[in-house]
Amino acid sequence: MRGQRDLRLVTGLAAACAALGLAIPLAGLSLIFAAPLALVLPGYAIVAAAFARRPLDWPQTLLLSVALSLCVLVLGGLLLNYAPGGIRALSWAILLVLVTLGACRAAALRRVRQSAAPIGRPRLRVRRRDAALALGGLAAAVVAVVLSASSFPAEHAVGYTQLWIVPAPGSGETRARVGVRSDEQRPVDYDLRVKIGAEQPEIVHRSFSLAPGEERIVAVGPAAAPPGTRVPVTATLLRHNRPYRVYRRVKSSLVAPTQPR
Repeated sequence: MRGQRDLRLVTGLAAACAALGLAIPLAGLSLIFAAPLALVLPGYAIVAAAFARRPLDWPQTLLLSVALSLCVLVLGGLLLNYAPGGIRALSWAILLVLVTLGACRAAALRRVRQSAAPIGRPRLRVRRRDAALALGGLAAAVVAVVLSASSFPAEHAVGYTQLWIVPAPGSGETRARVGVRSDEQRPVDYDLRVKIGAEQPEIVHRSFSLAPGEERIVAVGPAAAPPGTRVPVTATLLRHNRPYRVYRRVKSSLVAPTQPR
């Protein structure tokens, strides 16, 4: 790319942004280097290749660079989704750098092959409105990327609670584990009632409080029944603030042991 300063600058920036974006552990700081690689450089290289013989004004170049970079992100996401490595930071960096290098190489070849006069630089005489639109579009794209990488509290989000019954490992289905996991937005008090059997059931009752992300495992069994028979197991979960309303309920079964407990 001899004589093509802008293309050499773009390729160098792409490699540097990819390396720094991957190497810096701080998310906010690495985003500063990842943003140009994701939002500008691939698109600029494609614009340079497509308009090698008729360069555009810089506001048009900037807008097209951002728009085409977003297109590369969309199509690249579809491609990486089916790639063996999946969508990862490293695969994104490699893809964007390859697109930028390939487009810059194509732009350099097209510029060299053109006839007669060398390519003039894009005209810098632009209207204020065009400059404002170009800068506004770039700012909106940067804000969108920053917001997508940021997390915010969800005060009005709806939480949920998981309840399950699974056989205890190595028990041959004679024992089970009843699990409760809270993904609510605040600590919750629970009442867990496990009924083993139908006619004269055995009741296991536990009361506990779980913070968001915590879980509780309760072991139940074996069942008092003729050996080898299946006994129904029903786990019912209530909340302290709603003691008469079933919050969660799951059903399973246990196999009565062949030997007395």
